[in-house]
Amino acid sequence: MSPESFTVLVVCTGNLNRSALGAALLRTWAGWYLPASLAERVQVTSAGLAAPVGSHMRTRSRSIAATLGADASGHRAVQVTEPMIRGADLVLVAEASQREKVLGFVPGALKHTFTIREVGAIAGELPEWAPPTSVDDLRSRLVQFGANRALANGAPSDIIDPQGKDDEAYRIMAREEVPALARLASALFGMPAREVVAYDEAVADAAAFPFGEVAADSGADAPRPRGRRQA
Repeated sequence: MSPESFTVLVVCTGNLNRSALGAALLRTWAGWYLPASLAERVQVTSAGLAAPVGSHMRTRSRSIAATLGADASGHRAVQVTEPMIRGADLVLVAEASQREKVLGFVPGALKHTFTIREVGAIAGELPEWAPPTSVDDLRSRLVQFGANRALANGAPSDIIDPQGKDDEAYRIMAREEVPALARLASALFGMPAREVVAYDEAVADAAAFPFGEVAADSGADAPRPRGRRQA
């Protein structure tokens, strides 16, 4: 954990769908919403607890990222390691059971490890903050997330794993994951409230991700509509 940078690590099972999508979106949003001098000090990475190392992000998940304005074409699956967890300021996992596995590596990471939906629920209930201007600002917000875990009591924790499932499973993944990430990006990076709403609407739209004839696990690149979602 470097005092000069702020690192986010997103973890799921295979690092092919949920964590890969989360990292692609958060990396893109950090670049859009943070001051350039701060954005270059924010690192967003992802890894899997049982990753097929070197594999491409699954095509449907990459299509979702592209539709929402993020380029994940260069993603390759990585296996999570203890040093990754120790070096992260914020660790996000796709399921509650994965948090326990992460803490099995580094028990001391509890204070800054959350499920994606948990931290989204917390961020959505906190007062609106001015946009951050420093790494210290980002770390102080992270402290507030940890101090307000009770705000997520009763909220869903897990995001569906769409691996090997049909198109609708990927759409459900987007509906469960993207709004939570957008609320985190609002609290952490300063994403405007109107754009949080726009992302909610984007993933709620049943026609937003048609996928077409794309094979679920092909790994082949396919052209997709791109562009930042605006309210």
